[in-house]
Amino acid sequence: MRTNYDDFAARLDSSFPRTPERFRQVVSCEVYARMKPTKNTVHMRKRKKKFRKALLPIVACLVLAGSTVAAARLPVFQSWLSGLGTNAEKAEQSIVHGDETEGVIIMESMMQPETKAGDSAAQSEPLFQVTDAYYDGATLMFWAKPKNEYFELGDHVYINGVDSRLEYVAETEEGSGIYECKVTVVDQELQKTDTDVINVKTQVYTSPDSRSDYSFTVESDKLGTAAQNSGTVDGLDFGQLTSYQVTVAPSVINLHLEWEVYEESMAKLLQWGDYILEDASGRRLTSDEWLRSNGCSVPEQKADGTVTFSQDLEIKGFDAASPTMELIPVRVQWDSDGSMIPGSEEVLEDCAVMIDLTK
Repeated sequence: MRTNYDDFAARLDSSFPRTPERFRQVVSCEVYARMKPTKNTVHMRKRKKKFRKALLPIVACLVLAGSTVAAARLPVFQSWLSGLGTNAEKAEQSIVHGDETEGVIIMESMMQPETKAGDSAAQSEPLFQVTDAYYDGATLMFWAKPKNEYFELGDHVYINGVDSRLEYVAETEEGSGIYECKVTVVDQELQKTDTDVINVKTQVYTSPDSRSDYSFTVESDKLGTAAQNSGTVDGLDFGQLTSYQVTVAPSVINLHLEWEVYEESMAKLLQWGDYILEDASGRRLTSDEWLRSNGCSVPEQKADGTVTFSQDLEIKGFDAASPTMELIPVRVQWDSDGSMIPGSEEVLEDCAVMIDLTK
């Protein structure tokens, strides 16, 4: 693992310019979290991790999420909701609560526990209980109360039989005994499938050497779908977007861009994703506010000097109800240590790119 990291870091240094300190930290974290380069692409992947989350004051959460849920329940969801920005209220209203009538959560044991030695033991009750769930086509969130202190899930979670990726399992508050589990839906057909029922299958570890296959079903009209759109943008002074694909949901917006840029200096500027995002109402977010992840392929220069590369942006907090998203590049200057010079930001309004988020 260390060897792969060192090799990748060397290639990164030779391919990309100096970066602002915040992006240096982002890249470092992503590399250490199992970033695996392919032949032409720097593929940024989050690893499954356990961590403790600091909770916001309850008053802040009440302002954020509205008053549709009793205050006693809010601390379980507020850390996740706080990252959704203007989408938090819609997301909070779409959470399926197992103890309410709007939805049903059913636990089903699939197999007996399997140990390293191949032994098995009967289980009279599920190893965990899903208390609440959220699904919008792009993201599955569920909150689980395990039977045992040790609680870990396998990397792959199947939603209606389709392989999806577990991002993390985290205790919502130290000692609470309630774990937040986030799953990313990567299959485009599943993302846009309208359904009132999802069946979720996962492996549950009750110790490093003991696991069981479990499933649960969520039935609710609160389950959502992710909108998808694609297109091109030409007529730009600095180049063109030969294609883009966008997936839009309250939990996240995923934007894939295929760039063709006339000058190498502009290509390097775009690669780091230091954009201001503006929605249809004129509300703007800086990269510090919206950037969840940014992955770019290694740039290729054509015979005519144009530079091509692909870019994948994972965006948080942008209004999912906005029909458009404007990407406005920002140029900054660096000091000799490769850190951004405060106040050097230059917003390139003339280079703004308009993305259609509607179906």
